[in-house]
Order: sequence, then C-alpha cells, then structure tokens
Amino acid sequence: MTNTIGNPEQNNTKIKNILNLAKINNEFINNDKDFKDLIIKSLDKKAVVLDVGKSMREKYKIINCKQKSTLDINKFFDYPDFQIDLSDENLEIEKTTLYQKFDVIICLAVLEHVYNPFIAIKNLKKMLKKNGTFYGYVPFLYFYHAPKSLIFQDFYRYTKDGLVYLFKDFREITLFPNRGRIPTGLHILMGSLWKKFLEINIISLLLNKITSNLSNTTQTSGYYFIAKNY
Repeated sequence: MTNTIGNPEQNNTKIKNILNLAKINNEFINNDKDFKDLIIKSLDKKAVVLDVGKSMREKYKIINCKQKSTLDINKFFDYPDFQIDLSDENLEIEKTTLYQKFDVIICLAVLEHVYNPFIAIKNLKKMLKKNGTFYGYVPFLYFYHAPKSLIFQDFYRYTKDGLVYLFKDFREITLFPNRGRIPTGLHILMGSLWKKFLEINIISLLLNKITSNLSNTTQTSGYYFIAKNY
C-alpha cells in the first residue's frame, strides 16, 4: 500500500502543463546566425535596456535605444552601472529606482554563474516592466569555465525543462537550441578547434540530419531564449 503525502500527482500535472507551454525554434541550431544580431534588430529605439554582465560584449556599443545600463556582481574600472548580487534574497527592488524600469533585459551566458538562479530571476523580473522582454542564453552540455581566481564562479547547467521552469512566472518563453546532438559532442571533445575552424554550417546541417529533431533540441550546447513578462 502506498502512503501518499501531499499532492504529488497534482503537482506533477502542474509542472507538465508549465513545460508544455514552451516553444522551440531551431533557427540557431546550426550556429549560422548570431543571436545578438536578433536582439539588436528587435530593440525599439525608445526602449530602456539592461545588459546583465555586459553580455552583449563588443556589440553593446551599437545598441540603439533610449537608455542602456549594465549590471554585475563585480566592479571594474568603468563598469558596471549597477553593482548588485542578483542572488541576494534580501534585495528590496521595489524600493529602488530599478523597480519596473527596463523594457528589455539581456542576460547571455550569465545565469550559470549565479549561485541562486531562482532568486536572481525573481529580482530581475521586478526590474522588468510589464510586457517587457528578457533575452538570454544558458549552457547545457558545456565545459566548466570559471577562472582559477573564482572572481566569477560556474554553478549550473540547464536542460530544456529546467530553463522553462526557471521562467515559469513569465507569460511565455521560446527556446532556440544552440547546436544539435553530434555537433555538441564534437564541440565538447575539440573545444575551440571545432568552433573556430571545423564548425561549417553545411557540416552541422548534415550531422543534425543523422539524429532526430528531439535529440537535436534536447542534447544541445545550450539555449538562447526569449521570455515575455506578464
């Protein structure tokens, strides 16, 4: 006889319903486009933008919008505009000028480095305006990449399900897998050699045809994503 405590079946049904709301877009699976270019083209010139970790890198300077700011846990010479530990559960964003300030938040390859991503997303969501847009990237099948100094750390990897659940309080989320199953494995084995010299679009396309669409979208290097706030 099974002793049931709580509502496991009901809770599992709720989780499945959340996960089924996610959309998958394979536009970037062959690594032939730059997600940063999509972000830049999508930005309204009147938008107020926050770039977490200055994750747009060299393309940050060409963002054309009303106002743009950066955020980081670390402080450097001329960066960031806001020094904040996003994982701090005691932050009272509602009492600051950052509350519902931004039309767009960009956070590429940052969430694996925060020690409490659930609190971090909760805090970032408070900074995002209603109907605002969150552009991001998280790794899944990817190597450890924190420096020896641990000035930043490397904590997490995200499956499709984990990423969607992390953004469960958003209205919708679309995932863009980065690389199919076989190119992902080759990237892990060969590192920058594969990425810089051997990752030719036609080769990735042919390799992706060997495996199923499900394998290519779930066994990937990581996910670009777009989440819409309520």
